[in-house]
Amino acid sequence: MRILYASERPPYPFFLGGAARCAHQLLYSLTNDLGIECAAIGSSDYSVSSWNYPNTSEYATLGIRAASNNGWNGALDCGYPVHVFPDFISALDDFIDRFKPDIFWTQLEGAREILELASKKGIQGLFYVHDAEFDPAELRSISDLGCHLVCSSGFLANKVRKVIGRRAHVVYPASDLYFGTEGNREGYVTMINPFRVKGVDTFFEIAKRLPAEKFLLLESWKLSDAALMELEKRLAQTPNVRFQQRVSDMRSIYGQTKLLLVPSVWEEGFGMVAIEAQSCGIPVIASARGGLPESVGDGGILIQDYRNAEAWVEAIGKVLGDKTVYQVWTGRALRHAGSADFVPNELSRRFLEVCSATAPRPNTYTRGMRAVISRLANTPLLGRLFRQTGQ
Repeated sequence: MRILYASERPPYPFFLGGAARCAHQLLYSLTNDLGIECAAIGSSDYSVSSWNYPNTSEYATLGIRAASNNGWNGALDCGYPVHVFPDFISALDDFIDRFKPDIFWTQLEGAREILELASKKGIQGLFYVHDAEFDPAELRSISDLGCHLVCSSGFLANKVRKVIGRRAHVVYPASDLYFGTEGNREGYVTMINPFRVKGVDTFFEIAKRLPAEKFLLLESWKLSDAALMELEKRLAQTPNVRFQQRVSDMRSIYGQTKLLLVPSVWEEGFGMVAIEAQSCGIPVIASARGGLPESVGDGGILIQDYRNAEAWVEAIGKVLGDKTVYQVWTGRALRHAGSADFVPNELSRRFLEVCSATAPRPNTYTRGMRAVISRLANTPLLGRLFRQTGQ
């Protein structure tokens, strides 16, 4: 079997977000543990958010074995070949003909156009849903193509099922596990990704209420210049918070951390940082939102009233207030992260089972009806009627 991963968003190691790292871990395990031939391709024209061509000094940390000398059109060897191309769809069309994949896996931006191309070429498509804020119309269109649908949590699978009317598979994201790296009991209370949807406002309120504690705020999504300026103002008013720009090796962060906070406001699809921290024996306190209850499990505490800073302060006191109690939470964190549910090669086997399963039948009738409705909605008279009736 050959599996091609393709997305408009550049794949790992050009992009280091959670979805990209999950794809990398699965592709690496599929190739090196299960002997499946895999490749990854993305767009070098992508400009929605910042990404970087990795420096050679980062190759070892990022697991890059080698790189061709052919610039952007060359391949990085990450245990499987990784490409980024300009004129993405045209390049992808050509790459498909050369690679001849059996499974076409995509996620995030541009998924429908990519999967429609796969469908035209008679290749089985697979869509991995990471984000709870998906477009229902796009998801139904993808489902109608007869694609496998994989979700990063049971929470997301239930949400997807309500939209498409059929079951979606669950494969937890393959996280970076750092067993052997230990958190620091005298270190920081850490939060990763200082954005409002991730709960940075709550984080600063917590830090203000606990002036004797040391807090660490780590960049993950690249911050704009304007966002950095705003953050610097808040840091100046909260001297017990230290800011760290993004790093390629998270062990350097977890080795300084005694407790991880995940105060997300939005519905997280899963929450990979929880498993990562727990694999270092670091307890996690997180919002009871989206897929976080699944990623945190009994290795941490869930906050129902997640916008209330006092609820977080109380939970932090429970974990850090007594050395013996803290050791109990450390043990729980390690046990949860060590569950078979999160072992990368076990996740790759589950993913391969989905790839090998009987494909759902394409819903050509529904696709045709939606196309007709879409065309009618663009006519002046009926378009006005559709808008008035909320269709």
